Amino acid sequence: MTDEGVSPEVSFQPVSGPAHVERARQFLLAQGWAGLAAGAHLLRLVDQGVDPEDVIWWVLGRAGEPLALALLNQGVSGLVLTSSQEAGAARAFLEDNRTRLQQVHVPAGQVDCSSLDAFDSYRRDLAVAPAVRPLATPLPPTREGVKEDAEQIHRVYQHVSWMRRDSPEEWRERIAQQRSWVAEIEGQVVAVARWTMSFGNWVEVGGVATHPDFRRRGAGAAVTLAATSSALTEGRQVALRYGDPALAELYHPLGFEHVGGELVFYRRS
Repeated sequence: MTDEGVSPEVSFQPVSGPAHVERARQFLLAQGWAGLAAGAHLLRLVDQGVDPEDVIWWVLGRAGEPLALALLNQGVSGLVLTSSQEAGAARAFLEDNRTRLQQVHVPAGQVDCSSLDAFDSYRRDLAVAPAVRPLATPLPPTREGVKEDAEQIHRVYQHVSWMRRDSPEEWRERIAQQRSWVAEIEGQVVAVARWTMSFGNWVEVGGVATHPDFRRRGAGAAVTLAATSSALTEGRQVALRYGDPALAELYHPLGFEHVGGELVFYRRS
């Protein structure tokens, strides 16, 4: 046995055939919020014409049951582990593919990522909302976004560094594909939240942003509540990721509960 408690012969192997692909999909569905990001990414790749057999790797147990899964496509990899027993296999997978990796998503605290010494990294916390807790203070009114809101949403996102590169037309297309909710003050869209991904019964509420001129007025909380409440009303389950620990003060009072974290490694330019 290795120091992680995994037999040396246990390793990630590529799936083979449609039956394996379906079993991999069912495995991700069974992981709930932990399988959301990988499952949604797999759906996007399939929509783009990528053969899922070319991007899915997994670890099987003694009875042939999936224990862990990895996606690897164009240098981007995401790993889903069910326990620390697969940590050694995950470490070996990262080492074997190190030269072609550009970005890696791993569960926080489960995998030795020391081989990724040429990468920078950051952490994102994961939270889920079994129910919402409306705030006692009045919040700005919200409504579901429509394509005509694209330019105003774009103006909000112009103040978010990692979103500002996209044009109003790109946001118009995104709004058509992803449901969004906006808050209005003085007739102006000042905050937005979206369903940024979905897989099975799970959706992620993300892209929460407020125009800097209207912060501290409850707009961010209002759109987060609207997007989350709509999902729960439709019988969906809701997850959320955030990279700034200070945002826990925004999300947790609304009903979100911390469930884990992920580390994102990206190769230094």
